[in-house]
Amino acid sequence: MRIRSLSLGGALAALLAACSAPAPTHDKAYYLANADDRTNTLATCRGDPGKLGNTPNCVNAAAAAGEVESQRFWTVKKPPSRVANPNSL
Repeated sequence: MRIRSLSLGGALAALLAACSAPAPTHDKAYYLANADDRTNTLATCRGDPGKLGNTPNCVNAAAAAGEVESQRFWTVKKPPSRVANPNSL
C-alpha cells in the first residue's frame, strides 16, 4: 500500500512538472530591444544546446545577437587608406 501511494505521488509530481507553462516566446525585435534578456537567454541556450538550441527563443536571441554584433562591426571607424594615389597602381 505504501509503495503504491509513493508511486502514485511520484507519477503525479512528474505529470505536474510536464504540464508547467512554457516560457513565453519572444521575437527578434524583443531581443534587440532587451539586451539583458538576450544575454540571459543565450547563456541558457549555450548551457544546454541539445535540448534548447533549436527553440524559438534561442534562435531569435542568437539572430538578434548576430545583428547587434554586425551593427557594431560596421559602425567602427575604418582607418584611412595607406595607398596615397590608388589610380597610379
